[in-house]
Parts: sequence; structure tokens; C-alpha cells
Amino acid sequence: MRHALLALGLLASPALAEMSLKDATSGLALFPCDLGSLTCTTLAVPLDHRANDPSQTLDITFALSFASNESRGILFYFVGGPGGSGLASADSYLAAFDPSLTENMDIVFVDQRGTGPVNGLACLKAQARFDTAPAALSDPDAILAIAKAYVRDCRAELDADALLAVVDTDQAIRDSELFRQKIGAPKVWLYGESYGTQLVQAYATQFPEAVKGVIIDGVVDLALSAEGFYRRYTLAAEALLTETFAFCADLPACHSDIPGGAAQVYDDLAARAAAAPIPVSYTLADGSQATRQLTSGHLEANAFYALYSPEGRAEFLRTLAAAGKGNLVPMLQLGYTNMYIDPETEIEMEDPGWFGAAYYAITCSDYGSGSGTADERAARILDEARALAPEAPRLLRSYFLERIACAYWPDQGPDIRPAPYAGGDFPTLVLNGDHDPITPITMAYDVLDNARNAYGVFMRGGPHVIWGRGFACPDTIVQALLFDGTLPAAREQICEQDPMADYVPLTLTDPAQMKDAFTVARAVEVELSTFIPLTTWDNETPTTFGCPLGGTITAIPTARGRDFAFGDCRFWPDLAVSGTGTEVAMDEGDDGLSLHLVISGREAGDLTYRHGTADEAYSLSGTWNYKPAHLPRTP
Repeated sequence: MRHALLALGLLASPALAEMSLKDATSGLALFPCDLGSLTCTTLAVPLDHRANDPSQTLDITFALSFASNESRGILFYFVGGPGGSGLASADSYLAAFDPSLTENMDIVFVDQRGTGPVNGLACLKAQARFDTAPAALSDPDAILAIAKAYVRDCRAELDADALLAVVDTDQAIRDSELFRQKIGAPKVWLYGESYGTQLVQAYATQFPEAVKGVIIDGVVDLALSAEGFYRRYTLAAEALLTETFAFCADLPACHSDIPGGAAQVYDDLAARAAAAPIPVSYTLADGSQATRQLTSGHLEANAFYALYSPEGRAEFLRTLAAAGKGNLVPMLQLGYTNMYIDPETEIEMEDPGWFGAAYYAITCSDYGSGSGTADERAARILDEARALAPEAPRLLRSYFLERIACAYWPDQGPDIRPAPYAGGDFPTLVLNGDHDPITPITMAYDVLDNARNAYGVFMRGGPHVIWGRGFACPDTIVQALLFDGTLPAAREQICEQDPMADYVPLTLTDPAQMKDAFTVARAVEVELSTFIPLTTWDNETPTTFGCPLGGTITAIPTARGRDFAFGDCRFWPDLAVSGTGTEVAMDEGDDGLSLHLVISGREAGDLTYRHGTADEAYSLSGTWNYKPAHLPRTP
């Protein structure tokens, strides 16, 4: 039963002028952050807060965003993961919010221990092998070998055992609390997303006197055991994947691309990958071909990550449609992107925003794997996986593989879970989407039901983490609470968004479509906009990518957008594209995409094509099959 509200008038009050973060940090050594545009400061903290050894310290860096107006308060912002870098994420996160946030609030980000350029824990080679390895319950010995090898090889790459033992969430909380004390111990707002909600709940419970209010978004229920947490989200993700396949059947374009049903194509592909890794001819940046292996690890990761957002679901269905027609390259490209693996070397890339080994170091030392030896713990997890298999036939790997790695991790967390988050005299705002695969909304309901002075805002169709995506609900509710102390209008409120983004159909699936020059030129534009390596390109470094079926694309950043060069690029088996392109994205009159395309293969042409952004108009000129090319005319 949900708790009655008591003494609402005491929970929050209009924000009063108080010492700003800039004033509070004026005595600290401040410097420009190496990553981003914020101001940084570094604090020496005990290496182990539980030990009494002042000689052993660790430098923790905080990034500070000072309110441009009179400060309404200080917000400590804890990112997800665990393993996410607050400093690397700060600029992009703040840019996503309404400008009023940085105008009115002082905001503090932190590189939690285990993340960042100094203390970051990432074992790139071991991580790539582990993430992509096949892991079928039918071969338990292989699963155990994979997990043991990951722990052994990752620790050898890191050579940081002293730090590995002290990166749990409690240590991270004490780091930030020391910083709060250092700046005069003001009451602060605590915001956490995903894993950050775990940290924030524990922080507010341990140091309630520090808290002005709590906002948790994509909520972890601290009271759940490791088994309970993984079970809850695996079953939620399984249901969302089934729903995603059903969405395809209801979308005419998707159904046309996958007439036999997305579920059937996925299951057939999963069965193939489970039997043996599937060889895929993959074009490298120099245009040469390499034989790569599409594993069940790639496939299941792609399915799971797709569920995080409406756009992810649509993209995954398109890659599945391509796979159903025999083109497995997009599925492999998506796997490389999701796991941050360099397609040229198949080694995980360095990412200043993510530290994969920190994920395991923190998770494994926060949650216990149970009693017994490592092998006994792993065997028990496998037994639990076999029991759950009928309920999670497609995403079972998500339930057991990380847990088995933790069973072999050298630093084990406690088996006794904390009591449910109880809230406090301050307000707690609970945010969650009901299409969240990793922190399902049932966890948020559990927290809301147990916490005093708590409010819930839940988004139907909503993704993982819902604040800052540009929707009035919940953004205006969160900002009113932060800026003015205005409590939500009701204990529970609902927002809505579409759980599925627009599906982009495959192009030129009928050879007859290639007869029309305009259809081909538009298809090149569509493939550019959906080309997975290009959608994740940093738009800063000139880069050449192998095209799906041969040839290359080179992308070059410019002051006004980006340029392209096509080198016999094949999106389709029967057409090759050469030529150049220019994309202007400056919110000006000449914005749009211009292409000069030389087409060879089944058809031949030399086309000049333009699609304007401002006027949304198309134009086409040149030759097609040795005749003048023209736009289609309605009879």
C-alpha cells in the first residue's frame, strides 16, 4: 500500500538566495577541464575510506558548471554505468537540457573512482573477447572458461589490484561527501540516472543532512539481490523485445521488408549463431575484404541495446530486415558500435566516457554472488539460468553471463542487501519509462511505494532515463522542483511518448526500382543517413569506412557540415557508387544534401542531386542509362 503524504508544506519551499558554487569553490585550485568546457578541481581523498591510513590517497576530479544567473542551488549529477565518466559526459548532457537549467543551477559532475583518464579501469582486449564470445547454456564449460579468462586477462591488463578493491559505491559516495564538506557543506540536490540512482539512494540514506532533494531517473531498487535484479530486467527486456517484433508486423514498411515476421528472422539467425559463429565478408577502410564472425554475443547485445530507445528499436529492426535478405554486415556493424569495438582491429576502442572494467569492479563489489567457492557460485548461477530459460529464450545471456564473471571476480560484495530506500524529510522525485529494459518501471514503483515524501512521474512508451529528452513532461516538473521548490501536483503523474520511432524501409529491394534515377539518388541519401558507422562518427576526424558490400565512403568534417567521397561504394550488390557529396547543417537557406554520383553496375548514370532542408525540395539532373535524367512526373 502506498504511504499517505504527511506535512507536505515542510518538504520544499521557494528557493532562497544562497552561497553559489563559484563562491564556495573560490578557495580551491580550479582549472579548465581537459574534457569539455567546464571548470575542474581535484580533491585528494583516502584511497580506502574504511582504513585509517592518511598516507594512501586518490585524486578525484570534479567538473563544475556555474549558474549564469543567481544560483537557485547546487545539483550533484551522478551518471550511469557503473563505469560512466561524469566529466566526459557533462557537456553533452548539459546541452540536452533546457538552457534554464544551467542558468539557474550550479551543477557538479564527478569522475567516480574507476573512471576518468587517471583512475579509469578499462581492459580493452579482454573486454572485446568477452562481450562477443558465444555463451550457450548447452556448453556450460565454455561459459565458465569465458568468464574465468575475462577476469584473469582483464586484471592482467589493468595491473591495478589495489584500486580494484576500493571502487565500490560506498567509497564513491564518501568521495563526493568530502567534496561537499570541502565547499562548506551546503545542502545539495542529488540527481542520479540508472546506476546513479543506486548511488544517490545510498548517499541520501547515509547523509540525509546533506540533502535538499533527490531525483532518481531509471531507478534501481537497492533491496534486490543480484539474482533478483538481473531476473527482473531480463524478463522485462524479453517482453519488450517480443513487443518490438510485434510493432514491425503493424508497420506496413517494416512488414513489407520482413514479411515472415521479425521474430522468425531473429530466431532463425539466433539458431544459426548458436550453432556456430557466422562468417561475414566485411569491407575494411582500405577497401580490402576480411572474413569476420557474427556471434550470438553480437546478436543478443544488439537486441538488448535496441530496447533502450524508440530510435534503437527502429534501427535494430532495419538491420534485422537486412539480415533476413542475406546482408549480415549491418548487424555486425551494429554489434561493433554497441560494444565500442574497432571494426578494423576487433579490439575495444578507448572511450573517454566509458570504462568497462570499472563496471565489473563496482558491480561485483556492490553485489554478492553467494556463498562457496567461485566455481560453486558459478554453478549455482548456471542452475538458475536453466530454470529461467523458458521465460527468457532470446535474452538469457543478459541474466547469467555478467553474474558468472562476478562470481570469479576477486572482490565480492555483501550478500545482505540494504533496506528499501526510505526517503527523508526532503522530497524524492522518481522518474521512469515503462519501456525501460535495464531498470524496468516495476523497480521505480517499488521505490515510490516505500519512500517517504516521494513523487512519481512515469512515461508511457518512455525509454531508459526520461529527463532531458525535450518533453515538457517530465522536464517542467523537474525544473519547477529544482528552481522554486514547487512540489509535483500529484503523488503520481503520467507522461506519454511513442515507444517506436519511424521505421526507415530498406532501399532498392526490387531491381525494377533501379531503373529510375531519382529513386536511386534518394536511396543513396537514405543509406547515408542510416549507415551505422557514419551515424556514430565523431564528426571531427576525417575517416574512411568500408561500405556494406564493397568499396568505401570517406567522411570529412567542414566548418558548415561534412563532405563525402564515394569510392565504388556498394550498398546493393548490383550498383556501385562513386562521386562526392556535401551536407550543410547551419540552419541557413542553403542547408541540405548535394550529391554528384557516378553510378555503375546494373544501371549507369552521372547524376547531380540535391535535397534542401529549409524548403524540403528535391532536384535532379545529369544522365541515366545514357539518357537525360529527370524527376518523376505524375501522369
